[in-house]
Amino acid sequence: MDKNVWRFPKKERSLDEAQTPLWFWNDRLETEELKRQLEMQTEIGVTCTNPHARRNNGEGYIGGYLDERWFEDIGTVVKYKKEHGEKMWLYDEIDWPAGTCDQTVTLDEKNREKYITVRRIEIPAGEIFRAQLKTFEGTGLFGVRPETDKSALAYNIHVIDAETGEEYPAEDYFIYDRFGPEFEFTSDRDCIAFITKINTDLYECGGNGQVSYLNPKATEQFLESTYEKYYAHFGDEFGKTITCVFNDETRMCHAIAWSDEFAETFREQKGYDIRKELFRIVLPGEQAGRVRCDYFDVLAYLYQHNYFGVIHEWCEKHGIRLFAHLLGEETLFGHARYSGDYLRQNRFQDVCGADHLGKGIGSLNIKFTACGAHSYGKKRTAVEVFAGCGWDMTFEEYTRIITWMFQMGMQTIINHGFFYSDRGDRKNDWPPSQFFQWQGWTRQSEGNDMIRRLNYAMTGGINEAEILVYFPLESFWFHYLPDQEFTHGFFHGAFLRDEKAIEIDRETQLMLNGLLSENLDFDLIHRDAVENFDIEGGQIVNRRSGQRFSILILPMCGILPVEAARLCEKFVQSGGKIVVLGERPRLALDRRDDGEQTEIMDRLRASGRVEMFEAGQKEELYRYLKDTVPYPVRITEGCAKTENNHPAYPPYLIDPYMHGGENLTGVMFTRYIKDGKRNSLFMNYGDSRETIEVFIESRGTAPEIWDTFTGEIRSAEVVRKEEKGYLIRLNLPCHHGIIVVSSL
Repeated sequence: MDKNVWRFPKKERSLDEAQTPLWFWNDRLETEELKRQLEMQTEIGVTCTNPHARRNNGEGYIGGYLDERWFEDIGTVVKYKKEHGEKMWLYDEIDWPAGTCDQTVTLDEKNREKYITVRRIEIPAGEIFRAQLKTFEGTGLFGVRPETDKSALAYNIHVIDAETGEEYPAEDYFIYDRFGPEFEFTSDRDCIAFITKINTDLYECGGNGQVSYLNPKATEQFLESTYEKYYAHFGDEFGKTITCVFNDETRMCHAIAWSDEFAETFREQKGYDIRKELFRIVLPGEQAGRVRCDYFDVLAYLYQHNYFGVIHEWCEKHGIRLFAHLLGEETLFGHARYSGDYLRQNRFQDVCGADHLGKGIGSLNIKFTACGAHSYGKKRTAVEVFAGCGWDMTFEEYTRIITWMFQMGMQTIINHGFFYSDRGDRKNDWPPSQFFQWQGWTRQSEGNDMIRRLNYAMTGGINEAEILVYFPLESFWFHYLPDQEFTHGFFHGAFLRDEKAIEIDRETQLMLNGLLSENLDFDLIHRDAVENFDIEGGQIVNRRSGQRFSILILPMCGILPVEAARLCEKFVQSGGKIVVLGERPRLALDRRDDGEQTEIMDRLRASGRVEMFEAGQKEELYRYLKDTVPYPVRITEGCAKTENNHPAYPPYLIDPYMHGGENLTGVMFTRYIKDGKRNSLFMNYGDSRETIEVFIESRGTAPEIWDTFTGEIRSAEVVRKEEKGYLIRLNLPCHHGIIVVSSL
């Protein structure tokens, strides 16, 4: 790294997108005021901005959207940025979620999210049950006769034995009249009927914000109504002044999302008719679990390809990057409920994003985003942060939160937000503003310097971690029983009802947060990205990111896709070690692969290179990892870990997650390899200075201390030189981090 860039980071234009605030257009806009506020941003080093109109329930932005005046105001920003050699992003919606074009795309019912409801009805033994028989799609069965070939038909009614779960063939209980079959059922055993229905919410009753992200035609209409208009006005600046679009908070609104494409895609990928089995998604048991796994796998695929894939293709063609953050990134439950598979949705992002509301730190949402980015070899991550921190947020809290974001793998800070106006109730729209209205505004130039330095040190290289963890989302799918009573927007709701699903989610969170607390950094591998990993020299290598891992952990993986099992076997054959925590893998994701997966697992167990730990043996796991893996950086004296006061969430969703009472204390460090150097970012999360001793492997000169806030560079205090490196003493400040730069 260049020391002059470190000391004077504002002069380095390649760092301009290190900080890209959401600039809230929340009042009537005046051209001269726009220019004045742009100049204020330039003065403190914020040379990339992202205009974002917010209505705030009627007391916010005053004006039209995507009309002539709108593009005049955007043009004012584009002109200023071009003249000053600065950058800007485009927020692709007004308010959120993205994809509706101010709730116009959803005026057409075909573009709204479809979803399935499954109604359960108890049928006591001997009781006659009658219900109107329809196809799965809800149409009548007119013209169906006893001689009609019914093999391709799927019905809206399913009946199972209450004790055995065995399904009664619907055709055995048809009563025919001149219109077609009706359904009449009775049994001498207790039974349960399930009635499925495809629904679409009315526009006036929530449907206005419920665009279907599984429907590529809805995505194409969004692009036509929004992206194409921006390109028509400012296409010459795409990829130059305008570098990225911001896609905000998309998600499945309902627990069992559906689309017209679903059944056909499902049959192509899974080989059977999901319409005949979908009622099982609300049932416990292995048969239902296999259906659930298949359903969520296809759901995640359609979301990935029909929304993000379509937008990414447009952006790539038009020379602009795509940034997106989703919803519910904090837990496995949130990953499944809102996107099918959150990590998978990073495949088509150019800038992988997270959102973080409130002052609290210590959750896994930011780390999950970074891991998703690494799994696909993405070069940039960004986080929307500071919403809901309150007007009392201090500058010291501000810098502390920023440092944690970079330690968790973020590289761009998207302030939420810079308020155009704080008039009236505007000041209460998820405050604080970090613009000129904020108490910390006079120090924002210093904050911008720190962000730029962190971006400089932690981009363009490789996140260093020895531990790779398989993310057990398929195992969660297997047990997860969708709660149909919640959509979104609640303090606590959408409860987990299966004890095994609760255990998988909780134990995974506890283990991952435990690794971070012990300064045992990790990355995640998941099924959709397994193809990016290979084995070299006894290590697992991410070919896209360049990361190398010495050990693989399989936590709570009752389900392990055969692709991952094959990688495990190849790793063990090369001399690698695998750790199994909690449940042992016993099934593949695709039931057609069960035989191969079982054979691989048997060979792994016989290899002697698989260590088993029960879910409650996490402390033993951490000791094993410290004894087994050679770590190039380790704290040898003083505070050597962090304490996390909130290591796991309760078994229900929160929408939105407010990170309020969460906190870390102690010392954390993360490592980044860049330009032949190891940049170790140390942060003291306590409320007083900490002195620690650290061994850093280095065959070159003694390490240096690069202060992220002051820009000071000094030689490290060497306690002694050792054969493979240096033992140094660090005096860690509060509220901001230092980087120890050492040779490899």
